[in-house]
Amino acid sequence: MAQSNERDWTRADFTALSFDQRKEVAEQITAERKARNITQEDLARLAGVPVRTISNVESGKTPQAGTLRKLADALDSTPRGKPNEASAIQMFTDVTAPMYLQLSEHGRAKALRDIVLLLGAALEDDREPQGPGQSR
Repeated sequence: MAQSNERDWTRADFTALSFDQRKEVAEQITAERKARNITQEDLARLAGVPVRTISNVESGKTPQAGTLRKLADALDSTPRGKPNEASAIQMFTDVTAPMYLQLSEHGRAKALRDIVLLLGAALEDDREPQGPGQSR
């Protein structure tokens, strides 16, 4: 995960960190989440943890090493800034594929239909002319 100080936790051994070090990493993860404008709900979904876990971490409770790993990995897989087309497609796949695979056959059919409908609505919204003084 790249922060302004180029912190990279992809190889970090969170189990070797002291209580205070885990708390410091949790604060840095919180700052990174906010800097990227990622909601607690979205980070929880990406990390595969309950939203309450994110809330607890951000309210000062020191997380377990495994929780830190999940949060850091989730942020590592989320590009900073505006993603290019390839990274946006990869991120979409990385986020949606695990959820899709957990669905029943009926659930998968419904999810695909819903995704197509949402994308269609987004295309329509994107094509609407902007009023005076409005920009995209």
